[in-house]
Amino acid sequence: MYMTTHADMMNFQAAPTAFDEPVNMENDPRHKMDDKLFVQFYKRAVINNFRTSQEGRPIFDELDYVRIIVPGSKDILDVEAETSYQRRFPKQWERYAANQAQTLSGTPLEVWPQMTVGIVAELKAMNIHTVEQLATIPDVVAGKFQGGQTFKQRAQAFLDAAAGDAQNSKMASELARRDEEIDLLKKQMQDLMASLSEKTKPIEKAK
Repeated sequence: MYMTTHADMMNFQAAPTAFDEPVNMENDPRHKMDDKLFVQFYKRAVINNFRTSQEGRPIFDELDYVRIIVPGSKDILDVEAETSYQRRFPKQWERYAANQAQTLSGTPLEVWPQMTVGIVAELKAMNIHTVEQLATIPDVVAGKFQGGQTFKQRAQAFLDAAAGDAQNSKMASELARRDEEIDLLKKQMQDLMASLSEKTKPIEKAK
């Protein structure tokens, strides 16, 4: 029986990942060992640094990732599921995509200090996964779990406070930048006045 070696895995990772012409896949060295691989597509929450800084709270985007493992090896390839991987493992990708709900973007309940493991599990069972979703659920839904209205109000208060902090932070940053520009202009003016003063000094006559 063929055993995949560490060298096979290295070749597998190093080989090109683009398949512009499907006919070439049969000749690709990785394709011959694909049926021996463990391939798992999954969702990973990845922090969106730009939106986090803009909105003043942790914002995560759900991205498609793929985990590829060679049986009998400790080598694992765990990367974002780019189109090349979707084409390369079409059966696994189709099964994965068929069971996916709409992707989410927001502040996961797990990272909100107000939440406990039990409450998070209860809310997820109701398809509520983010603080943003919790803040906007209808009152009738909030009434279905203990303290629902309170958590809804706290979620909205959290979002409002984060938005206020983000605005204050942006304003403070803009004021600091303005002060720096004013200081620079003052220094330039002082340098200019000093230069003009030097040029207009009367020339002392030799005795």
